[in-house]
Amino acid sequence: MASEHRVLVDRIRGAATDVRRAAEAVKAGREATGPRPGEWSARETLVHLRNVVMMAYGLRIRRLVYEENPTFADYDEASHRAATMAHGTTVAQLVGMIVAEHEQLAGLLAELPDDRWSRKGRHPELGEMSIEFLARRVAEHAEEHARQIRETAAAVS
Repeated sequence: MASEHRVLVDRIRGAATDVRRAAEAVKAGREATGPRPGEWSARETLVHLRNVVMMAYGLRIRRLVYEENPTFADYDEASHRAATMAHGTTVAQLVGMIVAEHEQLAGLLAELPDDRWSRKGRHPELGEMSIEFLARRVAEHAEEHARQIRETAAAVS
């Protein structure tokens, strides 16, 4: 595997660890408290992160592994987030799913030949997306929200 792909695989794994550690910093009983009115709580951030990595990025990467030039469906993140928030999935459950999905994607990508990382699909609004682009987004998105969770934890403690 090319070194830049190995770095991305490691970054995906590291980002999941970062999310887990950030969630562990949230004080018990404060998981559903946002830092300011209208801002996401740690739990809502985790719901969003879980949904995006599993229902958008993860599915798209998997389709690119076995399909030629797929067209990706749009994803209504807000309605999925609202439904999950109403369901009551716990922070521990969310973190477990996020970490597991990152590990599965990292394992899949670690086996992927370098020439397959450039395989592309098309989103009707966002345009072309390659496996490499999506893998980078998996890591960046988790890193971004781990920072957000840490900031929220500090603000609500």
